[in-house]
Amino acid sequence: MNKNKEFSKKLLTQTRYIFIASLIAACVFAWQGKDTSVFMYIIPSTGGAYGAAIVFYLNKAKMENVFKGKIAFLETKLNLMMKYPSEHHEEIESELSKIDAALDSKIDSTMNEAVQEEISIQNF
Repeated sequence: MNKNKEFSKKLLTQTRYIFIASLIAACVFAWQGKDTSVFMYIIPSTGGAYGAAIVFYLNKAKMENVFKGKIAFLETKLNLMMKYPSEHHEEIESELSKIDAALDSKIDSTMNEAVQEEISIQNF
């Protein structure tokens, strides 16, 4: 097992194990005829925690991918500037400015979404 695993992956994995363990324990208790009333609270709680971990992981992955896209764009832009002579720099700059603006807009909206959006998971 990888010891340098990201926190978000560890969180996702651990909450998954806790949720699955609560489901298995509930099934075992029910099969053996024991009191299962405590699982009315445990299963939705662990499911909610697992759902929140999924949302956290997906938001983090989305942000990382947007930033990776921005970095790849900047690398491409730098390569084009180095490849073509200086008289074409203005033309390259004007063509790529639209893409750059779109990426900046996506980064801004994703950042606002990640910071301001509330996680709502329904527990039944």
